[in-house]
This record gives sequence, C-alpha cells and structure tokens, in this order.
Amino acid sequence: MKITTKLTICFVILTVLPLAAASFMYLRSTNEFSLEMAERGKTLLSDRLTRELRRVTEQGAITLVTEQKQMDRAVRAFASNVTERMTVSVSELSETADLGEFSLHDQNLQGSQTELPIDLYKMGSFIAADSAKDQIAGTLYRLIGITDVARTVYQRNRTFVDSISVSFESGLTLSYPAGVTTGKQDPRESDWYFRTIERGATSWFTKGEAVNRRSVTTPVQTSSGQIVGVARITIRTDALLTKSINPTHLPPEASAYLIAVPDDEPQLLPNEVAVLEANTGNWRVHDLMRPMLLDGDDAWLKVASDIRSGVPGMEFVTRSGVREAWSFGPLGRTEDVAWHLAATFPEQVITSAQDQAEAIVRASYQAQLRNAVIFAVFAGISAIGLAIYGARTLTKPIRQLHAAATQLETGDFSTRVDDTSSDELGDLAREFNRLVPALEEQVRVKRDLLAAQEIQQHFVPSSAPAIDGFDIASTTIYCDEIGGDYQDFIPMDDERIAAIIGDVTGHGISAALLMVTARAMIRTYTDFASSPADLFDSVNRQLCEDSSGGRSLTLFQLLLTPGQHRFTWISAGHEPALVYDIDSNAFTALDGEDIPLGVDQSWSFRNMSGTFPKNGILIAYTDGICEASNAAGEAYGLDRLKATVEVSKSHSSQAISEALLKDLETFRGAIPVKDDVSLLVVKTS
Repeated sequence: MKITTKLTICFVILTVLPLAAASFMYLRSTNEFSLEMAERGKTLLSDRLTRELRRVTEQGAITLVTEQKQMDRAVRAFASNVTERMTVSVSELSETADLGEFSLHDQNLQGSQTELPIDLYKMGSFIAADSAKDQIAGTLYRLIGITDVARTVYQRNRTFVDSISVSFESGLTLSYPAGVTTGKQDPRESDWYFRTIERGATSWFTKGEAVNRRSVTTPVQTSSGQIVGVARITIRTDALLTKSINPTHLPPEASAYLIAVPDDEPQLLPNEVAVLEANTGNWRVHDLMRPMLLDGDDAWLKVASDIRSGVPGMEFVTRSGVREAWSFGPLGRTEDVAWHLAATFPEQVITSAQDQAEAIVRASYQAQLRNAVIFAVFAGISAIGLAIYGARTLTKPIRQLHAAATQLETGDFSTRVDDTSSDELGDLAREFNRLVPALEEQVRVKRDLLAAQEIQQHFVPSSAPAIDGFDIASTTIYCDEIGGDYQDFIPMDDERIAAIIGDVTGHGISAALLMVTARAMIRTYTDFASSPADLFDSVNRQLCEDSSGGRSLTLFQLLLTPGQHRFTWISAGHEPALVYDIDSNAFTALDGEDIPLGVDQSWSFRNMSGTFPKNGILIAYTDGICEASNAAGEAYGLDRLKATVEVSKSHSSQAISEALLKDLETFRGAIPVKDDVSLLVVKTS
C-alpha cells in the first residue's frame, strides 16, 4: 500500500472520526457547562465584592485606631513638654524673655470673647476671672517656646487636628492656633477636664460636644506627680474619616457609616454619626447622633446586636425593605461612647453583575460552539487533501534534515538545509539553520570560558606564603567556570605580607572581569599607597569612575609582620573576619564600618589594628560559606563555622580549611554550589 493511501486512512481515523465524536459530545454538554460557569461566576463575584467590603472596613478600622494611637502619643508628648517647662524657676529665666508668642488680648472666660483672626504663629490665652495674675504671669514666662511645640504637632497632623490646648488649675488656658476659641465655659468646669483629672490618664471624649469633633486629653503633672492641668487635642471627625476610607476602594454604589453606641443609651441602640455618601464619595457628619431603627429582618437585628456587643462581622440583611450587605467592626471607645465602622452596598449590585456575567458566558460558549462545528467540518475535508499532499512533500525535507544533522554531528557547522517551504517542515528547516550558528557560538563561548577559567586560575594563589610566626592556608572554589571571588598575597617592601580576600557582587563573567580589574588596581597602587586605607581610597575612586553596572566589591586586607602578633586590617563591607582565642575558647569579629568598593567615590576608609592571641586563629571568608543552604532550605551559618573551627583547632591551617570545606559539602548534600567560596586561615605558630 502506497504512502498516500496510508496517510489518507490515518488522517481519516485520527482526525475526522474523533472530531465528529467530540462535536457531538460538545453540542450536548455546552449548555450545561455554560450554566455551571455562569453560576460559578456569580459565586466568585459575590465573594470578591464581600471580601473587598470586609477588607475596606477592616483597613479603615485599623487606620482610625492607628491615628487615635498617634494622637495619644502626640498629646502625651505635648503634656510632657509642658511639664518640663513648668519645672523651670522663674528666676532662672532670661530677663529678656518675651511673651510675644502668646496672644494676650482680654478674652476672660467668664465674659464675652472677641472673634480674632487665626494666627499660626501664636497661642491664644484665656484667663478665668478667679485667676491670680502673678501666678498666671509666671506660668506664661515658663511656657515661652511652647508655641513651637504646638505648631509642630499641629503641622504634622493638620489634615484632621482642629486645635491644641492646655488648661491649668490656676485658670490659665492656652490654645493653638491663636484665634480658635474654646467656648465661653471655663474648661475646668467641663466634663472632659474633670474626668481626665479624676482618671489621671489619657482619655477620649465626645459627649458634651458636637459629634463632628472628638478630643483626646491627658493630665499635666509636675515632677512630683501633682496634676496641675490638662492637655487637649481636638480632632475633626470628617477629616479623620476621609483619611481612613478611600471611596474608590469600595464596591460600586457602596457607602460607609460611623456608628456610636453611647453608654447612657437605655437600650444601647446604635446611632449613626456620619455617612460616606455613595454618589459623592464625601463624608457627611450629622449635627446630632441619629438612632438606627430596628426596622429589618432577623439578620439586621443580629447586626445591631453585634454592633452593640462590639463583635465584628459580615451579613446580608433586609433593612427598610432593601436587601444589603453589611460589614462592620469596632474602633474602640471614648470615655462615654463605643465607636464602630460599617460599610454596606445594595445586593442589587451583585444581582445585576451576576445577570451580566451569565449573559456573557452564554454568548461566549455559543460562539465557541459554532466555531468548533465549523472547524470540525473543515478539518475533516482538509485531512484527506493533506494526506495526499503530505505524502509527496513530507519525506524529502525529512531526509534533508537527517543528512544535515549527520554532518553537524561530525563538527561541520557550514551545513544548511533548504528552507523555502512555508509549512511546518519549512519552519523546522529554518529553525535548524538558525540553530547551527547558535550552536557554533555556544561552542566558541564554552571554549573561551575554559580559556578564561585557565587564566583566572593563575590569579588564585597556588599556595600561601611562609611567614615567620604564622601558618597560612587559602582556598577559592568557583561555582561557575569563572567567578568574582578574589584572594591574593602581596609582599611589601618592609617584608610585611598583605593577605587579601574579596567578593564581587554576583558571579559569572561580569563578576570575574571586575575581580581581575580590581586585582590589577590593587597590585598597581600597593607600591604607591602609604597605608591600606590609602590603597582602598585609590582603588575605590577608580572603580567608581570605571564601573557603571551597579556592581561593587567587598574586600578584607590583613597586613602581617613576620614574628609579630600585632597586625593591621581593613574591611570594605566584607563579611567580618573571626579571631579565635584557643586558650579562652572565644571568638572576636573584625567588623569594620566601611562600605564596599565601587559604591561611593567620596568615601574615606579607615585602618584598623589588632593582636593575635598567643594561640590564635584568624578565619576570613566570603558569603558563599555562611549563605550555603541544604535541601531543607537552612543556611550553613556562622555558628556551624565556629563549631567546626573549635573541633579542628589543634590542626594546621590547611587542615582547618579542609575541615571547613568538607563540613560545608556534607551540610549542602546534593544541593549544587550557588556562589563562589573563598577561605583564608591564619594560625599563630
């Protein structure tokens, strides 16, 4: 049987018959599936809207509570500042002290008050009729400068703070800004003043004021604990609410309520204080609290009960004949009122959106059904024609690809295939032709990387130098062919040896290039630098000028003098080296405050000095050791490094280095190396 016949039969069996069966099943199940998807869409939409409503309510409550706590801190800080100033003796004040920051117009609290313009640079003063003038004058002189404190508190919270005041037992009241009146009543006769004195603690008040204002108070005490007055901050309710809830975050047509439950309400009925209007997005604070009528179903009665009890929740209720979703939660208390925040939107929003979603899903699946039927018919007809055409065109390009692949296997990268066809085989041929140069480039890059690896390996010290009084070992392991870790030993003119270990951010080619550049700079500038700090300054300036890739280099240099335990060191943002005293079994970290090289051109580095213990070990390392992780995601860590050093402390530096690397490999297990690893061990001998 010829290939044309075979392909025709195969295409009919594998294409036409499955498509016909699938189309039949699809016709029967599409309607059921579309209904199921529409119902799921309804549920998901309802869940999303209710979650959003709950999230906005909870976030608004958190914001309001946070702002209240901020006001608590602000009024206590203001009262504390007043207390500090009141401890100063009048005789200690400067003779040139000026009361110009106080508005000293005649505004006796027991008489009429003249309206004055608002003055942000002064505090208004109000004096009761029974006040002792000499005592008032002394208090004013002590409080010189308090206006700046009040102005600072006001400016930081001016979006919702109305006024800041302090009232004294002596009858003096100061308020900021000047021109804001505190009312004709003596503050000492106010409920908030009496109850704050009585409690001796920070308190919030609403009763006795318009509901569009709330106040937080705290007692002013002398250093001996005697209460001499009350500090008070008055807050605009509407401004505080505007900051708490962003109307754009609410579902469509949603509104929000500030609800109060006064302690003296006989039935503890919820009262509506302010409403966020859905059509304008603005908060409207009522002149007086409005009781919320219990004209709804059982779910609404449960909402009212939960609000009275301070229990947060989310309910669908029927209120005044309207079906609504309610989310609510407590905000805390003032002295006489429990406060709550609620958000609501009509259930009709969900119903309308559900109907729209159902219509969209149905229309979409009907369109897909039509397309599927058309495609099935077209595919069946095309299958027969493609079988005949494919038999003639399929085998030739396949043989060409096979021959080209055989040539490529022998290393002949000049091979190509005919890619004039516009079908899938033509695409495959073009992909093959694009693959060959890319593969050749990969081979070339691999060869260059191996050459670069060989060159970089020459930069890594093959062995540590021999220094009188010290046993030194060093190791560097790259996670790729090349990397960014750097180790070096540079002999100085005065027989001292500079041991250097460093780490370039990242790894790979770019890190290796920066490492090689830094190594060349360090070896070049060493002969001209007067100190390690001078060397680091020079290298840092050059790196900042040359580097534009956002990379930096951490570096640690240890300057050893033969036969001496005293050493000089410097660290440019590198992992702190450890000095281990074997006799006392204690570790000391050489943790410098300098930043990595290549970050700030103007930075000035500082030399540090230290002394080896009589039996001491210094371990310097890169972050590839402590940050190595195992299969459980745990980091190797500094504690395990120290424990390994303690166990192998009696061995040579080389043995200690090998023990650390072996323990690191055991800890890592099958997890591959993800970062370069460098280790420097110096032991006194």
